[in-house]
Amino acid sequence: MVVGLGIDICENDRISEMLDKFNERFLRRVFNEDEIAYCLAKQDPIPHLAARFAVKEAFIKALGMPRDLTISYRDVGLKGSEGKKDIHVTGKLARMFEQTKATTIFFSISHARDYSNACVILERN
Repeated sequence: MVVGLGIDICENDRISEMLDKFNERFLRRVFNEDEIAYCLAKQDPIPHLAARFAVKEAFIKALGMPRDLTISYRDVGLKGSEGKKDIHVTGKLARMFEQTKATTIFFSISHARDYSNACVILERN
């Protein structure tokens, strides 16, 4: 049974602008260490950062929660390298995820030159 669905699209230029303006401060506020290392190792890190940002937004939407300034984007992120990746959740978002009683997280990400997107589905057996 699906208990949550979230979809997000992110303009890659928006992430590029944030990175230009705030650099390290932006990266450390939004992404975990694994995400930063993975993305910055790419020839063009922007679409990879944007896709991960879209995953964070889509996951929060799948939880069904309104914008909450007390959550941390670092509490949700992708773990893994090329190929198989998993969503890892900690902190307040992990507690909220537990309340959904979801047992599985399905997700898909895509990125192109101008846009990156993500879809997250929370399922309970």
